[in-house]
Amino acid sequence: MTCFNFKVTGDGSATPKGVKFPGAYDPDSPGLHYDLKSNLSYPTNGPAVYESSYTVSLTPRDLVVISPTGNGTEADNTYYTTQNIALALQAQNSAYFDSIGG
Repeated sequence: MTCFNFKVTGDGSATPKGVKFPGAYDPDSPGLHYDLKSNLSYPTNGPAVYESSYTVSLTPRDLVVISPTGNGTEADNTYYTTQNIALALQAQNSAYFDSIGG
């Protein structure tokens, strides 16, 4: 999981079309019925992405890693190990239910 914060600035005059909810997605859209096992590219859903007439180039910032435990590397490593075990168990459960058609 990842979270991003964006700060939109400027006094531009762009007026993207926009959409209303409900109604932005077609219930019959292939992306809403996508089969993960198909190995096909995921079909996008919803309206077209707005494309600005401007090109913006940003300088990448340094990566900041925040400790999930706040207690340093050893505690973080234990946390990550525990999380990886939990994810592996979830994957096993999913694989089992997939194998029996569920």
